[in-house]
Order: sequence, then C-alpha cells, then structure tokens
Amino acid sequence: MKIERVTANNYHLFDDMIYWRINGKEKQNSKIDFSLSKEIRDELNNENLYIQAMVIDSKMVGWISMIYMPKVGKYNGRGHIYVDELWLEPTYRGKGLAGHLMSCADDLNKTLNAMGIRLYVSGDNDAARSLYENCGYKYADEALFMTKYNSKNDD
Repeated sequence: MKIERVTANNYHLFDDMIYWRINGKEKQNSKIDFSLSKEIRDELNNENLYIQAMVIDSKMVGWISMIYMPKVGKYNGRGHIYVDELWLEPTYRGKGLAGHLMSCADDLNKTLNAMGIRLYVSGDNDAARSLYENCGYKYADEALFMTKYNSKNDD
C-alpha cells in the first residue's frame, strides 16, 4: 500500500477508480489516456488542491481530496485545510486504511503550517463520524450544508 498525489501522469488510474465508484464495476479494456482536458489539467495544477490516492497492487482504491483555504486578517495569512471528500472501495473498508488517507490531512496541515483542519460529515454517517473521531476530530457545532449550482450543473 502506498499513497500518492493524483497528477496528470496517474490520472488514468484515478479515472478508473471513479468509474468503479459510479458503476460498481471496473472498466473493461482500460487504456492509459494522457490526453486530459485543459480543465482537468488546470484543476490538477491548482496549487491549493491536494488529491491523494491509495494504491494497492497498482490500482487506486481510495482517495482524500483536500483544499487549502488561505485566510487574511486575524490568522496572519494562515488558513485551514478542508477535507472535501474521502472515499475507499467497500472491499477495503474496515481494515484501518481510511486512517492512512486521513493522515494526509495531518501531514498537509504541518507542511503548510495551517491553523487546522476542517471537514463536514453527515449526521447519519456513523462510520465516517467514528473514523474522524478516532483520528482526533471533535464535534464543533451543528451546521447547515447549503449549495448553489450553475444551471448547467443541476442534477
């Protein structure tokens, strides 16, 4: 098992994992495609975006997506790490592997000298809440998650 940053060079493995997550099965005849769209390349090159993937037997089986949000004012330019998403293939769950992905947030927090790490979790997602508590996260407050999409993204 290793954890590596998702880049243009290994994005095809990440794309295969996303396909599996959406469809519940592996792609047939998956081929390496280095012709990424400009949008994907731009996102992967965003200096504040960090996507770390767990690789087992040359296959990505999970990831953590984080963003560094710089702050000005009272934090003197130090910001927070936000964990946007954590996912692990169901066959790899319950084996302590998600904790390894969560440690990526701790490492990034130290590397960037951030103020701390923040994340949101659904109140009814007991497994995720337990994971985060075991990683040292504490309940902070109730929050209402709101979103606004562009009309082309309404699903």
